[in-house]
Amino acid sequence: MPNGKRGDHPLTDILVHNVKVYGDEADDLIRKIAELSSRRELDEWWEHEIGWAPERNTVADKARMRFDELLQRAKDSGWETKK
Repeated sequence: MPNGKRGDHPLTDILVHNVKVYGDEADDLIRKIAELSSRRELDEWWEHEIGWAPERNTVADKARMRFDELLQRAKDSGWETKK
């Protein structure tokens, strides 16, 4: 069970400890995704799309697609967003 310490889980490393995990672009997109979704929604996306052993390019591509989806959802809901 994750305990929140550095190196325990990639999401914790990115969001809490600000550790570079998948590269600047992917990590930044994951932070933006976290801002636009609930923790539960983030965890579900992570479990279904990313998992434990993804490649950097795959993570960046999937994160970019998810961020674009969430950004569109926010705009459609009337939220002001910055890209």
